[in-house]
Amino acid sequence: MRRFLTSRGVPACAGLSLTAVAAAALLAGCSTSSSKADPFKIGVLPTADAVTKGHTAGHWTREGTTLELVGTVTPDSATQFATALGTGATTVRVTVTGGDLASGLAIGQSIHDRKLNLLIDGACAGPCADYWFPAAASRRGTGSGTWLGYVPDLSESGTATAQQQSAEAKFYAASGVDAAKFHAALDGQLREVPGGSAAPSATMWMPNQSDLKALGYSAQKIKDLWLPPNLASANAQARAWQQVVAYQNTLVGLPSVPDKPAPAAPAAPASPASPASPKPSKKS
Repeated sequence: MRRFLTSRGVPACAGLSLTAVAAAALLAGCSTSSSKADPFKIGVLPTADAVTKGHTAGHWTREGTTLELVGTVTPDSATQFATALGTGATTVRVTVTGGDLASGLAIGQSIHDRKLNLLIDGACAGPCADYWFPAAASRRGTGSGTWLGYVPDLSESGTATAQQQSAEAKFYAASGVDAAKFHAALDGQLREVPGGSAAPSATMWMPNQSDLKALGYSAQKIKDLWLPPNLASANAQARAWQQVVAYQNTLVGLPSVPDKPAPAAPAAPASPASPASPKPSKKS
């Protein structure tokens, strides 16, 4: 059964281990006396400025042999990438929260053809996860707190042209991706919550290391990549990046709901007015 965490980090159905429950409770604001810096392996969370930049339209820049994009992929991103690529580039550094799939596929093809390395700084979502991650010669993160966000690709979007679908299929084959296995895993994670839940639908799938290995990535290919290792970590990262995502068949990253104000105390009943004293009659 599909699970989801409430905005307070509490599981909405049974089945979670005590460790996951405790970790989720920690995210809700419970304190811990542990001396460890990161007892639940939450990972480094982004700053508010990083999140803001990650949700704005990105522009490619180049420094030395590294091309960098911070923000979303736009329809012009592929052209900008080709201009910035030039010669001698070795690495693509990204903080990407989503964007245009067609442009992302074109960039992914260039990454594959030029055998560029991928360095993930925080988020690698949308076309970054679908195309750039499999295309790269190597994949690593800048530290703890990196994650992938798979989304329905061009062939599942319902709007792709026959030419785009063909290009995508050839790209996956060249990159060593089993498209059928990838689509089956993605569809399974992004299915709607049964039972008419009021929780919002997931916009993407956040995998962990085990999920990537199930898709065919060897341990050697992803050994330098940190991904959320547990439910608490996934919830923290998703909420920090303002995304609702599916992780291990669970919806995480739900926005917080403000506390309801305490009901006002009923007003005390008014004291009955004292009867006015009769005025003495005037004697004539």
